[in-house]
Amino acid sequence: MSIFFEKTNKKKSGAPFVTLKLLLIVLMIAMLVMAILNDIDIFYVKLVFVLVGINSIVEALKSYLQKESKKTTGKEIGLAILFFLIAIFLQ
Repeated sequence: MSIFFEKTNKKKSGAPFVTLKLLLIVLMIAMLVMAILNDIDIFYVKLVFVLVGINSIVEALKSYLQKESKKTTGKEIGLAILFFLIAIFLQ
């Protein structure tokens, strides 16, 4: 059972990171609602992917400032690049 209940050494996020993540989540929900109201307008879906990419960059910055492993920071940056590419190639 140690697989599911491993202890992590994560530090708590600072207030600016929590505020920024909350703002990004609210914006993502608003863009999804706007996309649904406008018959799945692709512009709003692209904005959601851009906001998810920005959220991933914020996570990478947080993990870098908390001196977590470079592997974690690299994964977050890789996810951000992936989301930005998805936003670019959506038509």
